[in-house]
Amino acid sequence: MKILHTSDWHLGHEMYNYRRQDEFDAFFRQLTDIVAAEQPDALLVSGDVYHSSVPTVAAQSMYVESMLALHQACPAMEIIVTAGNHDSASRLEIDRLLWDHFHVHVVGTLERTHEGVDLDRHIFHIAGKGIVAAVPHVFKQNFPAAENPAADRQTAFFRALLDRVEKVNADGLPVVLMAHLAVAATLDAGEPYTIGGMDYSPLSALGTGFDYAALGHLHRPHQVPIDSTAVRYSGSPLAITFNEEYEHSVTIAEIHSDEAPQLRVIPIQPMRPVKTIPQQAVPLDEALEALAALPDNDSSYIRLNVCSADGLPPDCNERAVAAAKGKACRFCTFQLVDERLPSDRHQLEDVTPDELRAMNPMEVARKYLEGKGIPPTEYLEMMRETIEQLRMEDAE
Repeated sequence: MKILHTSDWHLGHEMYNYRRQDEFDAFFRQLTDIVAAEQPDALLVSGDVYHSSVPTVAAQSMYVESMLALHQACPAMEIIVTAGNHDSASRLEIDRLLWDHFHVHVVGTLERTHEGVDLDRHIFHIAGKGIVAAVPHVFKQNFPAAENPAADRQTAFFRALLDRVEKVNADGLPVVLMAHLAVAATLDAGEPYTIGGMDYSPLSALGTGFDYAALGHLHRPHQVPIDSTAVRYSGSPLAITFNEEYEHSVTIAEIHSDEAPQLRVIPIQPMRPVKTIPQQAVPLDEALEALAALPDNDSSYIRLNVCSADGLPPDCNERAVAAAKGKACRFCTFQLVDERLPSDRHQLEDVTPDELRAMNPMEVARKYLEGKGIPPTEYLEMMRETIEQLRMEDAE
């Protein structure tokens, strides 16, 4: 089975009040070209279709037009879309039956019956090629109660779903699991491997019985663990914050039963990449000089990296806008580093609101403690123990 794995489109996102519709249009042109060239058996969109649970009319129109164009590029391809934490599950599912006529299958929620969750609604057969088990974003406490009260609800649900897949997979076809969640490679005494998301899970929660897990939620493309090809985040096609200054892409996975998936990464060329200049924080005047020296045709979103002991002057934004006048770039904001502190110290002061929302509590605590010059290890361990105790009490 050959799949095209993508996620975290965040349609409707604005970068510091700059509208990005032309950037999303450019992404969908590239994605449609990839579909036409690759002719995959399935296109999987692993959550966060929209940036807001109440998307604009323009964002919804873009979604509809783009899905139809993708279908036309490969009419035999099945398209499976799951809701992410940014999506309104009910809004995404509202036209579900109509979309079925275009081989587009939308899973927004866990559909409960008097007997439990309708697991078959999450299982899609890719004719003669494989099976996809699609799970939308669900907060851990909202998974159905496990038969064993002491069992973890999330783990029990994935186990039940994959057990059901095994029963219906009489031909032993490849199995792909879709999910929108943050997984940690380890939850032992070492630092949990997390990149974003407030609610993370151990990798073991996904269970076994799948050949490839097509994950969404974390925006950097990567495998978990890093040396495996069986579990992958495709990442977002566009940068959503300035912390995402890396290559964005989609993933082609060719999957055979009982063999490691063969992965190919296809880069997405951004119209406007994010860029923080200079690399090292400098005084405001030097940062403005760096902005003024930027080539006129550089279309990047710009964050200026400034160090100061006294904060920024009231006219700093006006001066930055003036320095960017006549250029293709879009000035957005400043990253302010307190020059009274060591330059390698992580600071919450230079984290934007969007970036802060993407951090988990342990990351926030670490940055705060390091900013105060406090060794974080002991405090983070106490915090981890407290969180685990609260989870145990909630499970009871």
